[in-house]
Amino acid sequence: MDRLYGWHLHLGRVDYERTLGWQHGLVRMREQGFARDTIITVEHPPVITVGKDGHKENFAGLETKPVFIERGGDVTYHGPGQLVVYFIFNLTRRGRDLHKLMDDIQQGIIRTLADLGITASKGTENTGVWVGEEKIASIGVAVKRWISFHGAAINLNTRLSDFGQIQPCGLNPGIMTSTEKLLGRQLDLAETATSLVAHYEAIFDTPFAPIDLETLAEDVESQSGGYEI
Repeated sequence: MDRLYGWHLHLGRVDYERTLGWQHGLVRMREQGFARDTIITVEHPPVITVGKDGHKENFAGLETKPVFIERGGDVTYHGPGQLVVYFIFNLTRRGRDLHKLMDDIQQGIIRTLADLGITASKGTENTGVWVGEEKIASIGVAVKRWISFHGAAINLNTRLSDFGQIQPCGLNPGIMTSTEKLLGRQLDLAETATSLVAHYEAIFDTPFAPIDLETLAEDVESQSGGYEI
């Protein structure tokens, strides 16, 4: 098999539901061959999302309605200072191994944190990436006809008190941590995204070329005869 190559789409700060729509569009495009395996890195305004395994008691006190989505897992929070990473991959070309994808996603985060001097590991009883007894990244993936989407959320400069409105993944919100808490300084999200994707290039044996949304839309439209993203 020829070596794969893909795209890295860094969006900056974008509303969650808008980005979710773009994911759905890319899933259809990837299935039809109009897009390559794509990593999206993005920051969201504050939002609570609930996965397929969500339990009402974990978000019973919310004053605003959460967004119910198709990824695995329970309830979580996204907000400013958090680096969110989505993986629109054709898993048929990668062995149809969802467990390996989950492991690889976590491994990329662990290596990126190691570059910062933070020793992290995959959870044993709970999913995600942990630093000791504290959770620094959450994982939740969905698959549709062997095209993956959703992914991971890494707490960089996240205001951890915002987790207090829920029980993230059914856990006490006090277990959440961030690189800012651990290092005593803030990180640049775009620079961290670049470092993270570099690790994913090695892990997935795939170069991910930077692409912007406008170029992606134009490229897809030229191939598909008109595809809105």
